[in-house]
Amino acid sequence: MTIDAAETRVWAEENKAAWELAPLVEMHHGEQVQVGYELDLYARAPTELPDGEDKEMSMEALWDRLREIAESLVPADSRVERIDVEPFEAAACLRPETQFAPEVLLKARLFHASDYFSPVSQADRERLKPLEDRLHDLGLRSRTW
Repeated sequence: MTIDAAETRVWAEENKAAWELAPLVEMHHGEQVQVGYELDLYARAPTELPDGEDKEMSMEALWDRLREIAESLVPADSRVERIDVEPFEAAACLRPETQFAPEVLLKARLFHASDYFSPVSQADRERLKPLEDRLHDLGLRSRTW
């Protein structure tokens, strides 16, 4: 999926879009194994709209944009890595980093395309740098604005 970087930077600033990466750890054969990474993307939820259908539609549109960004990070034909995006959740997310400003949250998991329980390698860690650089290039900030 192609994303217009300049337009996305403007959108990211307007919506205070941010990201976080954390280890994805699973139990496998009785041991904890880091199998990938959890990627959270955030955008400020609209506060000017009253609760109701219009607000939910606006939040879903923000989530859809975050999904496009997330899915653009891993090529669709990648045999090395895969991204799995969780379904839209209409509830706002509140984080202390943003003084509890309501945000739309997209949760995704990055892991090996061929074997989910394959442990993260040094090469996998090195592939994170371009992904993080891409998020910065698109105007999203690490953790918060």
